[in-house]
Amino acid sequence: MKKVITALLLAAGLLFNTAVNAEEPNRTIKADIQSIRIPEGTYLKLELIDPVSTKIGSTGDEFNAMLKEDQIVNNTVVLPAGSVFRGMINKIVPAKSLSRSAILYITFDHVVTTTGRQIPVTAGIYNYPSLTVDGGIFEGGNYGWALQQNWSNTKKIVKTTIDWGKGTGDNMQYVCVPIGAVGGVIGGAFYLVGDSIVDLFKKGNNVNLEQGQILDIMLTQPIDVPIH
Repeated sequence: MKKVITALLLAAGLLFNTAVNAEEPNRTIKADIQSIRIPEGTYLKLELIDPVSTKIGSTGDEFNAMLKEDQIVNNTVVLPAGSVFRGMINKIVPAKSLSRSAILYITFDHVVTTTGRQIPVTAGIYNYPSLTVDGGIFEGGNYGWALQQNWSNTKKIVKTTIDWGKGTGDNMQYVCVPIGAVGGVIGGAFYLVGDSIVDLFKKGNNVNLEQGQILDIMLTQPIDVPIH
């Protein structure tokens, strides 16, 4: 008998709860999260925490860089200095003969704020001295660049020998300057021809980004940073 009464009480309780819930309107819990947008095209200055190199690095290697300056939007510090950007080596084109430089492609995928938030980022290198048309970093160039360097060094050799002649004094310089000039031209010519031949077979430079080096990046997509 007790079991029957207990079962009836349970059934009544269930019916009561169902009726009450049917009368209450549907409730949706909403998270009151606000964010501030750092717009696309914003320039950021980063300091490398880890070195990056085409000589010892590989595609997929990760590295870190630190934001150097507070990012302020509407008088609010949205991303404080010290926020860590996580980067990755996206691609490496090895150095080749004819003095062709290696090419380094890097990307940044998210930033970790000083409070520990991880926010997706899409950004590219901006204002680096040597960039390919598709955003790769290189150091030096190709055989044409090597020839320009050789010619520049040749002119320095000639200038050095002429300056030596001028420094021998008022009486001697009229003799030593022509001698120095001729010697500089001959020596420079041997240097130019010899080094240019070497550069035909020499591999180009590797790209080495040192720890502490400053990189400028530009956001290619906006960042929405939660503030609560």
